[in-house]
Amino acid sequence: MALKVMLQGLVFSLAFAMFTTHHACGEGDCHVEKILVLRACRKTVIIGVEYEHPTNKCRRAVQKSDMVCICRTLSIEEEYFVSAAKLVLLARECGKPVPPGTPCGSK
Repeated sequence: MALKVMLQGLVFSLAFAMFTTHHACGEGDCHVEKILVLRACRKTVIIGVEYEHPTNKCRRAVQKSDMVCICRTLSIEEEYFVSAAKLVLLARECGKPVPPGTPCGSK
């Protein structure tokens, strides 16, 4: 069990290392916000575990962010560890809903 938790943490850390590289110019508008939300809300949006209600820190990060932009710029690589469905649920729960029909990652 401890190995699984450590492995998930390692994968999550490595994936965040990918965030530090510059992406396409159109993604720069909410790149920092996306990193902050995904870090603050890791336990809520991670794949492989049940949805966990957001912490206060997570809620504050979501409130300060453009969740539509974050959803739109979620890459396929990020979807290996971040659930787009949980991200949409998180946005709704924090009062920053993503409008129906808005793409979130590859969904």
